[in-house]
Amino acid sequence: DKNDNKIGLRPLNDFYTGKYIHRSSHILLFNSKEKVLMQKRAMDKKWYPGLYAYSVSGVVNKESYEECAKREMEEEIGINTPVKLLFIYKYLDKFDKSFHALFYAKSDKKIKLDNREMSSVKWISLTDLKKDLLRNPKKYVPHVRYGLKKFLKGGFR
Repeated sequence: DKNDNKIGLRPLNDFYTGKYIHRSSHILLFNSKEKVLMQKRAMDKKWYPGLYAYSVSGVVNKESYEECAKREMEEEIGINTPVKLLFIYKYLDKFDKSFHALFYAKSDKKIKLDNREMSSVKWISLTDLKKDLLRNPKKYVPHVRYGLKKFLKGGFR
């Protein structure tokens, strides 16, 4: 609901109408060079095809945000590493109404691309990411821009 309380399950397609609120978990994955992983969404994705996002996505069934982050990390990028919750934010637009839990993780493990979810990945420094967000905001999923701005302002980690 509008206060992030679990009230039940709906089929995934219901959320594409923009009428229902859902939950998502995301990971800012850093490597030892302090670069963050950004993934380019697959072109056949219903929401924001071909735009950059951070890893991981929708909470299912009765999972917590953290359980979702861990499950999706293995499914989407093929690694398993500890995560730390940074913050939760609400983002509402015409298409996507959701709460987003943003987690921090660090790993140098090899990423295994899930081509159903992403077409490519890139490692980018926070300095370069900040510049790119300002120069090319339309390259990024809107809720990702919002979350990254909050992260970059907040000095999290």
